[in-house]
Amino acid sequence: MFNNLKKISNDLRINIVKTIFKAKKGHIGGSFSCLDILVSIYHSNIFNLKKNNFVKKNNDIFILSKGHSAIALYSVLNSKKLSKNYEIKNFHKPGGLLTEHPSPNPKLPGIEIETGSLGNGIGMGVGIAYVEKKKSIIVLVGDGELYEGSNWEAMMSASHYDLKNLLVIVDRNYSITLDKTENVIKLENLKKKIQAFGFNTDVVDGHDYKKIIQNLKKFKKRKNDKPSCIIFKTIKGRGSRVLEGNLKFHHSVPNEKEYIKILSDLNKNYAY
Repeated sequence: MFNNLKKISNDLRINIVKTIFKAKKGHIGGSFSCLDILVSIYHSNIFNLKKNNFVKKNNDIFILSKGHSAIALYSVLNSKKLSKNYEIKNFHKPGGLLTEHPSPNPKLPGIEIETGSLGNGIGMGVGIAYVEKKKSIIVLVGDGELYEGSNWEAMMSASHYDLKNLLVIVDRNYSITLDKTENVIKLENLKKKIQAFGFNTDVVDGHDYKKIIQNLKKFKKRKNDKPSCIIFKTIKGRGSRVLEGNLKFHHSVPNEKEYIKILSDLNKNYAY
């Protein structure tokens, strides 16, 4: 199972690089840091996120709060064949559905809300979790988003209302546009901070499929009434030595020389 998930991720990384290079637009670093998490969420069948669930309207709800990584989500939804409209060859085409940040459309099942502006995903997830008590609500945020006070207000509400169906996932890649997070404003000890807001909180390797899936299942099996958070420690640009830890690839597009090296790393399965 885990080798299959790794192959899916690596194939998607290759497609994402090719698409961003062609479109000359896209956030490659943050898309790669969260990709293994997204693949685990959708391909492990832990949650009700299959095409049939969306048809029957009994689906769980996933929110990509870090909307700039939309191309990663589109790629995973396409791999699950939720809609032919998720083919990423159409990414960022004028008038197209696959915009740089996700936007709801009846033709795009699985895109629940607009997330172009950072810091709003947890708040919206809390509201949905309050209403949809029988559904799992999963919100993936970037660690840089946690500089926004709205997230902490939302977490206070989640704890107050005992929203045990809410799972907040933090893509902890330690980087924002400007610099490393701990050089800008320190976030650590992040686990203790989130625990103090009343969340079950775990810290996990965000590129270890076994641990990712174990902790997603752990959320589903918990019996207490607390909301949950998993802080996934990730590497920005995971998959290529050209990209990993390189701040410029928060939004920069690789030049031709970099592009060839990135594809070489991915084709050699460097990350695994």
